[in-house]
Amino acid sequence: MRYDVRHTMKRPRSALVLGIALFASAFAQATKSVWTGVYTAEQATRGGDLYRSKCADCHGDDLEGRERAPALAGGTFGQRWDGATLKKLFERMAEMPPDDPAARLAPAQSIDVLAFLLSANNIPAGKAALVADKDALAAIKYQSQRPK
Repeated sequence: MRYDVRHTMKRPRSALVLGIALFASAFAQATKSVWTGVYTAEQATRGGDLYRSKCADCHGDDLEGRERAPALAGGTFGQRWDGATLKKLFERMAEMPPDDPAARLAPAQSIDVLAFLLSANNIPAGKAALVADKDALAAIKYQSQRPK
């Protein structure tokens, strides 16, 4: 029986390619878009109240941003966060305000404000509430434009 090295080398390479393809497919299925309805209208309402009382002084009543505080709605916001996961946005929110750690929101409050920001960016509400779980938020991608 003759041993052909070239034949045996193809198997590991094809197995590797198949493994990468399966991982990529699983990852794509594990992530979802904000356009699937990832928060509730009630959350956005609560978040709007919190935003107005805790965030509007820096970011503006209309979320347009002021001085060093960036806009939280509109094109600039969409460009900045397009393609990022909600986990990244949630973690950034946890650092606000940067000059007063004692004034920072609790995770449950931050998640409501995040729902409000999605609403303010014309992302539709859904039936399930957004949760303050970083693993769950890592599986949701912000897309500034509705997928076609």
